[in-house]
Amino acid sequence: MNRGPGRGGPRGRFAYFEMPKEKHIQKKVIKRIWSYLKHYPSSIFFITFAILLYALFSLSLPHIIRIVIDDYINVESVNFIAIVLIIGSVIIITVAMSIGSWFQRVLMATVATKVAKDIRRDAFIQLQQLPIKYYDKNSHGKIMSILTNDIETIFNALAQIVPQFISAIILIIGAIISMLYTSWQLTLVVILLLPIALFLIIFITSKAFKYFRNQQIQLGEVNGIVQENIMGLKVVKLYNQEKAMIEKFNQSNTELEKASYQAGVYSGLMMPIIRLLDNILYSLVITVGGILKIVYQAVTVGQIQAITNFARMFVRPISNIAQIYNLLQAAIAGGYRVFNLIDEKSEYINDSDLELESVSGQVEFSHVYFGYEPNQTVLKDINFKVDSGNTIAIVGPTGSGKTTIINLLARYYDIEQGNILIDGKSIYDYSKKSLRLKIGIVLQSTYLFNGSVLDNIKYGKPDATFKEVVEAAKLAQVHEIIERLPHKYNTRVQEGGINFSHGERQLISIARTILSNPAILVLDEATSSVDTRTEAKIQKSIGLLVKNRTSFIIAHRLKTIKNADHILVILDGRIVEAGNHQELMERQGVYAEMYNLQFGEIQ
Repeated sequence: MNRGPGRGGPRGRFAYFEMPKEKHIQKKVIKRIWSYLKHYPSSIFFITFAILLYALFSLSLPHIIRIVIDDYINVESVNFIAIVLIIGSVIIITVAMSIGSWFQRVLMATVATKVAKDIRRDAFIQLQQLPIKYYDKNSHGKIMSILTNDIETIFNALAQIVPQFISAIILIIGAIISMLYTSWQLTLVVILLLPIALFLIIFITSKAFKYFRNQQIQLGEVNGIVQENIMGLKVVKLYNQEKAMIEKFNQSNTELEKASYQAGVYSGLMMPIIRLLDNILYSLVITVGGILKIVYQAVTVGQIQAITNFARMFVRPISNIAQIYNLLQAAIAGGYRVFNLIDEKSEYINDSDLELESVSGQVEFSHVYFGYEPNQTVLKDINFKVDSGNTIAIVGPTGSGKTTIINLLARYYDIEQGNILIDGKSIYDYSKKSLRLKIGIVLQSTYLFNGSVLDNIKYGKPDATFKEVVEAAKLAQVHEIIERLPHKYNTRVQEGGINFSHGERQLISIARTILSNPAILVLDEATSSVDTRTEAKIQKSIGLLVKNRTSFIIAHRLKTIKNADHILVILDGRIVEAGNHQELMERQGVYAEMYNLQFGEIQ
């Protein structure tokens, strides 16, 4: 049975920091963000309404000031009452604009927060659906960067882009109409300067985006190094590699600094350029307006004032669009990575709906081939059969493929060729979840979750009673250790179980597996981190646990598997010997050599 080439594995490389260049990809990302945003239509309506009022009030102010100048100031007699009333109206409008601006910003920030929450939720849910090989190919630091930095970038962009974009469109259209209504001659002056403004703005934004893109990439690299250093801090200190790690971090941090500096240089040019254009426009409008008034009597002072204000309302929104374009591109770059993660193929796609129910425990590997990477076969033609209730030990040098066999049995990876059967039926005919419910694995490297000790033991069986938990703990030889803790079973577990020794974590993990009562038990170096006395107790408990239960034991301490019903010796991905302890010792092959080397009985 062919399963297709294996992809992924520990030797893979991270591939999720590519940046979207094709416009159709950018549009696709924008549509995906909009698909989240449109879930809040009432909020979008009120935001748009508030922005519309703000824009209309803004556009009305130059008209009001023009009326004051032309009709009440630039005349022989001044109507102070009318001026006071108009100034009062201006103050009221300004206050209303401030309140409306505050309201729409708060409302938009609220919506952006909800959208970021929704995207973060979907991304985390998808992480639970992804196969193990995804985590082999992608570093944890970079995955964390996607769920934090990239989603935060989307939030920041949304909080600013939507209101600024809507406001800019309304102001640009409104300013053009108002200018044409006020003076078409002066409007031409503004429009003639527009190509220069657009050229400068597009040039700056295109350059800035390139460096913002590099900035995001380097930020992910820095995050990866920080997490790697934190997780491996003991190893770093053990080998006195603090200086090397600092140098590695400084190098990546310097690259981030360069990218950030370059992005800042170009993005920082925007406001000075806009102010320069503002001043040029102001000078041109005043000069041309003055000529039109003095020579041709074609415009009034109030109209000149109004045009200068409308011109600023026209140019500045264009610059705002350019600036939010940078934000938009950053959001697209972040969204591209986030949605790539969300769209990554789930390991449960096309998974069978058939439930694996009662299991007697017969396991068979039939001509199994597997490799983590194409053309790099790790297991080659693996054939063996384990009868129900038997214990099978797998031994061999490090890297020979022992743990890979267990990974395939639990379908953490799927094989390239061959078949794996339980009770004579292919495991690929059943759902992965139901299969994993029948398999209990105790790994050499264990992990405890935040919560209490009780919660960690009940992790695989949340509805277990306290009595059942205690019985499992006793069987795992960890009950007495827990009873000595300050709060016993309610003692809090810190991140990853760092407040427990490796051996204690392993014992709690064994108790967790015992409580789940699996039909097939796997012990992958389960006693490697405990002392000899505790190991002897655990071996006795394991002897009771594996009774009438199909069990796989991976061990380097060959003394612990002497009583196994069947022993497989793996070498370079192949089974080179098989039999019980006595048979293999009499054969004087690889197993006998390993055993004699361990116990100093070389003959």
